[in-house]
Amino acid sequence: MVKAIVIGDLHFNDKPRGLLESQKSAVLEIVSRHPECEQVIFLGDLMMHRNPRPQVLLALKEVIDSISKTKEVFILRGNHDSVNKSDDGVTALSLFESKKVKVITQTWVDNKNKRVLIPHYEDEEKIRTLLTKCPTGYTVFGHFGYFGSLNSAGDADFGLSISDFPNPTILGHIHGFRQDKNITILGTPYSTNFSEFYKENFYGILEGNSLELFPITFGPRYLPIDYHSLEENLSLINDPAYFTLLRVMVSTIQEDHNNITDLIEKLDVGYVEVKYRPLLADEDVFSKDDYINPIVEISDSLIEDYINSSSTLIGKEKLLEGLSLIHENQQSRN
Repeated sequence: MVKAIVIGDLHFNDKPRGLLESQKSAVLEIVSRHPECEQVIFLGDLMMHRNPRPQVLLALKEVIDSISKTKEVFILRGNHDSVNKSDDGVTALSLFESKKVKVITQTWVDNKNKRVLIPHYEDEEKIRTLLTKCPTGYTVFGHFGYFGSLNSAGDADFGLSISDFPNPTILGHIHGFRQDKNITILGTPYSTNFSEFYKENFYGILEGNSLELFPITFGPRYLPIDYHSLEENLSLINDPAYFTLLRVMVSTIQEDHNNITDLIEKLDVGYVEVKYRPLLADEDVFSKDDYINPIVEISDSLIEDYINSSSTLIGKEKLLEGLSLIHENQQSRN
């Protein structure tokens, strides 16, 4: 059985500027560290959105072409990679298939290396059946979760139980690393949003049924930090090993804006934004007992009316484009 590098969900994304290039570099860095490995296995969700921009597809092609010069590549179809939710296996990743690149659009058994690769299916009963049919002694790779794990939206929406996994299993789809009995959730190789700033990132080297974990201390990272802690953490923030997407949290609108500007000029990061903390807690802003003019549905027209009446300096078209991306991302999660 050959030695393989196993990498979790890439979620390649071309916004903000510089992120996509950093994601490419991080993946290629992981692979370059292990010339002894003959294969690379991607656990799915190579793309952030179901309908990727051309820049994202081109970046993926560059990465896969580079890796396949020296190694075999196996790619599980994730839910974000699927064109639709019909479980028909249609994915843009099929464009990259070649003699050395296999895209797993439907379940595939590698008897030579004793592996079963199960892509994403909306039908959990199908996944459960496939898991029970896996030969003893085989390692399973999948793109789905189980009860007790949270998806990228923070929801526990999986019906599979740990007892449904009789074989050693390595999963994508879940962003945070976790191990439960036979199951290893490898997690993403880098953070993909500000809520993931705390998590550790890993990739794995598989030899036989044994998976060795390696920490990843480079590449993209999302980092929220309080304005008052900014100056004392400049060396951490400006760590050249990372492409840092920084969110500076400002407590009140009375903060000294000149000082904020001076501090931001000391930053050497890929992206920075300043965000105000809410002045009131959510429970103070929204009351379930407020029946005066209740909003029963937040619609596109309601949001457009809000945009038209707001004094924001951001153009209406840009705001509506952002709303469209939010809808698209939510559809991908569902």
